[in-house]
Amino acid sequence: MKKNALVLVIASLIIMLLVGGVLIVHTPNGKDPSSEDVRVYVMLLEENAAFEMADFSIKVGNALLTETNRPVLAYRGKPGEIKLDAHGATRNWNGIKFNVEGGIIINATEGGKDYLVTIEATHEPGVFVLKQVPELSGVIGKDVPETLFLEDYPVVEEVMREAGTLGELERNQELRDTYLRLWGETGNLNYLLAYRDLSYHMKTLALLKKLGKLDAVGVKTYVMDMIATDYYYSRFNRPGKKDMTLVFGNSSPYYGTIKATDGPIKSNLPFVYYPARGFNLYPVSAVHWAHSYLLMGRRDLTLEILDQLMPFVEYGEYNGETFAILPVYFHFQNASVPWISGYAQGVAAGLYALAYNMTGNASYLTIAKLFLNSFDLPLTENGFVIETKYGIWYLEYNYYPDQLVLNGDIITLQGLYYYWEVTGDEKAHELFVKGVESVKKALPDFDTGNWSRYASIYNSSSEFYHRLHIRLLLWLYAKTGDETFLEYAEKWNGYLAERGLKKEDIGKLLQEMRNSP
Repeated sequence: MKKNALVLVIASLIIMLLVGGVLIVHTPNGKDPSSEDVRVYVMLLEENAAFEMADFSIKVGNALLTETNRPVLAYRGKPGEIKLDAHGATRNWNGIKFNVEGGIIINATEGGKDYLVTIEATHEPGVFVLKQVPELSGVIGKDVPETLFLEDYPVVEEVMREAGTLGELERNQELRDTYLRLWGETGNLNYLLAYRDLSYHMKTLALLKKLGKLDAVGVKTYVMDMIATDYYYSRFNRPGKKDMTLVFGNSSPYYGTIKATDGPIKSNLPFVYYPARGFNLYPVSAVHWAHSYLLMGRRDLTLEILDQLMPFVEYGEYNGETFAILPVYFHFQNASVPWISGYAQGVAAGLYALAYNMTGNASYLTIAKLFLNSFDLPLTENGFVIETKYGIWYLEYNYYPDQLVLNGDIITLQGLYYYWEVTGDEKAHELFVKGVESVKKALPDFDTGNWSRYASIYNSSSEFYHRLHIRLLLWLYAKTGDETFLEYAEKWNGYLAERGLKKEDIGKLLQEMRNSP
C-alpha cells in the first residue's frame, strides 16, 4: 500500500506529456501555476550555417520550419519546462545531404503567455546542430518584441517608401518570383540560391526594423545592396562566385570585376558577392580599393571612393568623444549585424588624412580624426581593439576576438602610420608603436616552420596571403627599421622556394615600400 502511494505521489509531482516531439515537465510547487495554456513559437535565424543550407525541412516540436526569420507555432498546451525535440534534413549548395538535429528547452511557466524560441544552425562535422539564441528568446512582448511576427514585405515596403526607393523593392519582388518559379519547375539549386541572394537584404532589413535596430545608414546600405543584386540577376541567370565583385563604373584595381557601366547608378564602390547573401557593400573592400588606387598613382579614384563612402559613415559618442565607424551590414562567419572591422577603421583614418594632404579640404581631416577616435571603443560598444598576450591587437573581425588576423592587423597599422605622418598626432603614433611591438612578439606563433598562418586560430594561409604577409613585413621593416621584420620576410620567402614557388623580389619590394606612403 505504501509503495503504491509513493508511486502516486511521484506521478502527481512529475507529469510528462510526450506528443509530437514535445516534452512538458511540471515542477512541483504545491499548486498549478496557471490553468491557462501557453503557446511556444520557433524561428530559425538567418545567420551562420543557414547560409550553407539550401532547401531544408526541420521539425521542432509540432512546427515544420522551411524558411528563416519566420516564427512557427511549435507547442500549445500546459505551462512548464517545455522540451522541443528537433530533427530534419537539409542539403548544402553542392547538393550534399545532412541531418539536422538538436534539443531546445524553454521555461514556459507563465500561463496564458506566448513564447518565442529563436534558434540558429551550426555546421558541425557531418551534421547541422540547432542551438537556442537566448537574446531573441522569451516571452513575446516582454523579452522579445511582438513585431517579430510581422510579415517581411510590408515592413520593408514601408521603409523603402519613406526612402523613396519603393520601385527597387518591386523590381526585387519580380526577380524573386521568377527565380522561385524556376526553382519549383526545375529543382535546380542554382535557382534557389538566386532566390536566396535576392531575398537576403529584404529579410535582414526587415529583421533589423522589427528589432528596432535599423538606422539611416543601414537603410542606405541595404538599398544599394539590393540595387547591385537586382542588377546582377536581371542580366545573369546563374549565382555569382564567392568574392566576385561588381562595380557601377569603368574602373577596378583587379581583373575579373563586373563593370556595370550601364547600371542604374554611377559609383566606384565595390560590391562583393557572398552565397545566399548576394552582392554587398563591404567597407573593407572599399577602403582597400581606395588604397590600391593611391599606390597606383590614381589619386582621383582614391578621392572618389572616399567621397562616395561618406553617406555610409555612422557617427556616435563615447565618453564625451565623437567617433566615426564604417558598419558592415552583411553576416560573415558568426557575426551579427552590424559589425566593425579594424582594417576599415584604420585605413579610413589614414586615407582621409592623406586626402586632406592632397586637397587641403579640412573636412577630410575632421573625419579622419573621428575614425581615429573609434580606437577608444571597447568591444562591448562594437569596438575592435583588444589586449592579447602579445599586447594590443586590431581585430579585422570584431565579433570574433579569438581570431587574430595577421594581415588585417598590419594593414590597420598602415592606416595609423599614414594618419600620424600627416598630423603628427601622438595618440596615433602610440597606437602604431604598440601595435608594431605586438606583431613582433606574435611572429613566432604565426610561423608554422614551413609557412605562415592567416590567423592565430588557423594552421596555414593561402599562397596569396602568405605573399601578402611577406610584403607587409617588408613595409614594417621599411617604416620602423626593425630587423626582425626583414628576417621573417626573408624566412617566409624561403618557404615559397621550398614549395617550388617563385620567390618575391625583396630588394625591389623594399624600394617600393620606401617610396610608398
